[in-house]
Amino acid sequence: MSAAQIQVLLSNAESFAGLISQTLSQDNSTRRTAEDLYGQLKQQRPDACASNLLQLLRTSGDARVRSTCAVYLRKFFKPSRKEAGWEQLNRSTKTAVKRELLAGLGSEQDRPAAKQTADAVVALGELLLEGADGGNKGWSDLVTSLQAWLNPHTAIPAVTREAALQVVAGLASELRQWSSQLAPVIVGCLGLQQEPDVQVAALKAVVEFLQALRKPRELRPYQAALPAALTALQHVLAAGQMSAAEAMLTELIRTAEREPGLWQPHITTAVPGMLALAGPGQGGNPLPDELRRPAAEFVLTLTDIKPQMVQSELGAGPLASQLVATVAHFLASGLQDDPAWAEDPMASPDMDEDESLGELHRYGLECALRAADQLDSAAMLGAVVDMTTAWARDNSDWRKRHAVLMCLSQVVGACKEVVGTAELASLAGLLVEALRDPHARVRWAACQTVGILSDDLGPGFQLQEGGGGSAVLRALTELLVEPDGPSCPQRVKAQACRAVVGFLEGLEEEDGKEDDEAEVEADQAAAAAAKAARVQAVLLPFLEPLSVPLLAQVERCAAGEGGAVAGGRALIPTPLQEFSLDVLTRLAVCLRVGRRGEAWNVGRQGQGRGEMEECVAKTAFTPCFAVAMPRVLAVLARAAPFHGPSAVAAGAVTEEEAAAIVRIQVGALECAAFMCRAAGPAAAAEHVPTLSAMLGLLCRPDIDSCSPLLEPLLGALEPLACCLGPEARHLLGPALPLLVQWAGKDVNLKVFDESESEGDDDDSEGSDRDDSDITILSYADVAYRCTGSVLLAKFTAVSALEELIDKMGTALAQQVTVVADALLPRLLEYYLDEVHAMARRALPKLLRNYLLAVGQGTLPAGDHMASPAAAQALLHRIWQAVTLVIHPEAAQSEAVAPLLRLPGGTQRPAPTTSTRADMVEVLTKIVDCVEGTMLQQSWVAEAFAALQVGWAAVAAAQQEAREEGSEDEEEEEDKSMNGDGSVDLEAEGSDADDDEDEDEDDGAETDDDSESHEQARERLRAQVESCVAAFTRKYGDAVASLAQQLLSGQQLEQQREAVVAVRNGMVA
Repeated sequence: MSAAQIQVLLSNAESFAGLISQTLSQDNSTRRTAEDLYGQLKQQRPDACASNLLQLLRTSGDARVRSTCAVYLRKFFKPSRKEAGWEQLNRSTKTAVKRELLAGLGSEQDRPAAKQTADAVVALGELLLEGADGGNKGWSDLVTSLQAWLNPHTAIPAVTREAALQVVAGLASELRQWSSQLAPVIVGCLGLQQEPDVQVAALKAVVEFLQALRKPRELRPYQAALPAALTALQHVLAAGQMSAAEAMLTELIRTAEREPGLWQPHITTAVPGMLALAGPGQGGNPLPDELRRPAAEFVLTLTDIKPQMVQSELGAGPLASQLVATVAHFLASGLQDDPAWAEDPMASPDMDEDESLGELHRYGLECALRAADQLDSAAMLGAVVDMTTAWARDNSDWRKRHAVLMCLSQVVGACKEVVGTAELASLAGLLVEALRDPHARVRWAACQTVGILSDDLGPGFQLQEGGGGSAVLRALTELLVEPDGPSCPQRVKAQACRAVVGFLEGLEEEDGKEDDEAEVEADQAAAAAAKAARVQAVLLPFLEPLSVPLLAQVERCAAGEGGAVAGGRALIPTPLQEFSLDVLTRLAVCLRVGRRGEAWNVGRQGQGRGEMEECVAKTAFTPCFAVAMPRVLAVLARAAPFHGPSAVAAGAVTEEEAAAIVRIQVGALECAAFMCRAAGPAAAAEHVPTLSAMLGLLCRPDIDSCSPLLEPLLGALEPLACCLGPEARHLLGPALPLLVQWAGKDVNLKVFDESESEGDDDDSEGSDRDDSDITILSYADVAYRCTGSVLLAKFTAVSALEELIDKMGTALAQQVTVVADALLPRLLEYYLDEVHAMARRALPKLLRNYLLAVGQGTLPAGDHMASPAAAQALLHRIWQAVTLVIHPEAAQSEAVAPLLRLPGGTQRPAPTTSTRADMVEVLTKIVDCVEGTMLQQSWVAEAFAALQVGWAAVAAAQQEAREEGSEDEEEEEDKSMNGDGSVDLEAEGSDADDDEDEDEDDGAETDDDSESHEQARERLRAQVESCVAAFTRKYGDAVASLAQQLLSGQQLEQQREAVVAVRNGMVA
C-alpha cells in the first residue's frame, strides 16, 4: 500500500469507517479487497490503525461496526506470527488502548458488541496480567472498573454488568489475587432477579474461579454463591425464563464437578430440590426434558464424585428412593406408544434399534446404572424392588410397568453382592408376573430384564432354591408357545428367545466362589456333578416344550418363509427364526455330552453318578436332535450356497439383507455343530456327509478376514471334532485347507508408535488409515500393533487344529505334513501368546500320534510319510524350530536365519526368558515321545548348546542381582551418614520414597498375571533341569558328560566334544 493510500484512509474517521464497513460486505470481492487493505494498513501503521479502531469503537452508530472493531482489536493482542500486534505499538498508544477499551466496554449498550468488547478485554488482560509485556506490566484500572460495574447496588446497565462478568470469567486465573475482593459483588449479581442473563454470567464467573482457585481459604468466599445460585434458579423458573434456567443448570453441574465438597452444607436443600425439578412435576406437568435432564445430572454428578458425602447428609435409603423414583419417571416419560410397534415381524428386538425408546428413556437407563454403581447397594436394591412392586400393580399405564422393569435390569447387576435367596425369589416372582402381562411392550421389557439378570446373577438366579429359575423358564416357554397376537407378537417372541439364550448362557457362569487350592480333585468333580444335576433338573422338563415352537420357526426358515425381500426372500430370516436357532444352540451347549461327563468321573471307578447323569442328558436330547438336525441342515443347505459379496455386487440383495443371511449361515452352522456334540458320535454319524457338503460350500478360499462367517466357520470344527473323534476325517477335505490358510496368515505385526494414534490433521496418509481393525499387544515390554480380525481368525484356526489333533489321534497321521506345515511356523510367532501356547501344546501331540501311527503301520502302504526317514525329517524340522527359539543367537546357516525374520523382512522380536522356558518344556516333551535312535548326535549337541545358553543366562542374572543388591546396601549405608556421622533425614526420606515406589511396582507386578523376570528365570532354570533329566532318562551315560558340563557351566566348545557313545551316526 502506498503512502498516499494510507494517508487517504487515515485522513478522516469516515474513510476508516468505510474500510471497516466494507469488511462486512456480502460481496466476496469487496470484502476480500477491504480485508487486504486493512491488513496492509495494520502492518505498516499499527499505532494509527489501533487508534482509529478505538475511536470507531467509541463513536460508530453501527453496532456491527463496533463489534468488528472489537474483534480486530482482540487480534492485535493475539496476532499471528506475521502480523503486527501489541509489541509493535508505542507506549502512548498502549496506554490509550487500555483506557479506551475499558471506556468502550462501559458505554456499550448492544449485547453482541459488548460481548466482543469483553473478549478483547480478556485477551489484553491475559497479555498484561501474565506479565508478557515486561515494560507495561499490569492493568491497575481493570479490577477497579470491574468492581464498580459489578456492584449490585449501583445503577449499571445489565449489558455492561454481563460483559464485566464475562471478563471476570475469562481472566479468573489472572485475577486470583483479587478473587476475595470480587466474590461479594459476584454473589450480589446472583441476586439481581430482574437480570437473568447477569445471573447466568455471574454463575459462570463462579465456576471459573472454582477452577482456578485451590486453597480452602480462597474458595471459602464463594461458598455463599451456591445457595444464591439455587435461589436464582427458582426465580428464573418461576418467571418462565427456560433458556436462562437451562444455562444455570449447566453451570451448577460444573460447580459440582469442580468443587463438590463446597456443596456439603447445602446438600439437604440442593439434591431434593433438583430431583423435584427432574420429577413428574406438580399435577403431572413436568418441566421440559431440556431442564429435567441437567437437574438429574447435577445430582448424579455429586453422587459420582462424592457418594458418601451425599448419602451421609440425606441417608442412603431416602436418597435411593428419590433417585429411583426420578429415574422411573424418566424411563416412563421417554416411551412412545407406537401402534405399529408389534406389526412388523422383521423388526429387530434390539433396543438400540427401537425408535420408540426416546432420548429421555435412554438417559434414564444411564442414570439408573450410575446411581447403582455409586450408592449403597442394599438401599438401591430395596428401592428399585419396592418401586417395581408398586408400579407393577398399576394397570392404568403400561409405561410405568415397562419403566420399572428396565430400571430393575440396570440396577440389580451393580448390587448383586447383596442379592440373597429372598431377593432372588422376589425378583423371579416379579419377572414371572411381568412375562404374563397383557401388554406386549411390558413383556418385551420383562424378557430384556430376564436376559440381563441371568448374566448378572447367573447361575444363582437360574438355580435358586425354591424353583424361581424354573418358574421364569416356564413363563418364557409359555410365551413362546402362545399364538401370535397383539399381546404376543413375533417381536416379543424374538426377545423371549434372546432371554432364553441369556438364561442358558448364565448357567455356564462360575458360582463366584473362590476355589480352595487345597481342595482335592474328587471334591471338585463332585461339585461339578452337583451343579450339572441342578442344571439338568431345571432344563430337562422344558426341553420338549421349548423345542416345539423353536423347531416350528426353524422349519419355516428352511421353507423360505422369512422376510418378503425380492430376489432373496427364501433366504432372509426373521429375527424370531434367527434367535430360535440360537436357543437350540445354547440348549445343546448346556446339555452336551462329554465335557461334564469327563469332569464328573475324575478318580471314579465304574459307572458313577456323573455317568448316569450324562446318560440322562444324552437320552433326553436325542429325540430333540433327531427332529432338529434335519431342519437345521435344511436351513444350512438353503443358505450355504449364498455368497454375500457376490450377491450384493449383483444387486440381488442389499448389504443389510446379506448380513442377515450370513447370520443365519452362522447360526445354523453353530447349531448343527453343537447339537452333534450334545447328541454324541452315534447320533451324529448319519449327518456327516451332509455336513461335509455344506462345509464344501461355505469354506471359500476368498473369504475375507472381516466376514462375520469366518470365525464361526473355523470354530465349528472344534465341537465337531470333539463329537466325531477319528470320524472327523470325513470333514477334513473341505475344512482343512481353510484352517491351514488362516493359521498361516500374517497379522502384519509392527511396533506401535503412540504418536500415530494421536492423529495429524495435516497428514493425509494418517487421516486415510483405518484403525478400526487394529489390536495392540505387548511382548518384552514393547507394544506392537497388528490386524485384529486376522489375529482372531488365526487364533480360531489354530485352536481348531489343536482340537483335531487331540480328538482324532492317529487318524490324523495322513494329514501330518499339512498340519505340521501350519503349526511349525507358529512356534516362531511367540509374540502372539495364545497362538504360540496352542502350537506348543499341539505339536508334541501331533508328533506322538504320528509316530504311533507309523509304528502301528496304520498309514497306507504307499504313503511316503509311512517311512522312518520321513518321520525323522519331520522330527528334525520341529527340533530345529524349537532349538532356534531357545537359542536364536546360534542361527548362522542360510537355511535357518530367514526363519527369524518376519514376512516383511524385519527381524522378529528377541524371545524373552519366559518364551525360552516354554520352548525348553516343548523340547522335553519331544525327547520323551521319540525313540532314542531318532535323534542324531548333532541335534543333541545343538540342544545342549541351546540349554547351556539359557542356563548361563540364569546364572549370570542371579549373580548380577546379588552384586547389585550388595552395591545398593553399601550405597544406602554411605548415604545414610553425613561426614559428622549424623543421619541425613532428607536422604532417608528420599530412600523411603524409593522403597515405597519399588513396593508399588512389585505390587503391580504381582497383581498382573504376567511373569516377573525373576519368576521367568527360575522357571527357565527348572525347565532346563527337567530337560536334562529327560535326556538322561533316554540316553543314560551317553549324555552324562554333556549334562555335567551344562549344569557346571563349562564352555560350549567343550560340550560339543562330550558325546561319548555313538553308533551309526545316532546317539546310543
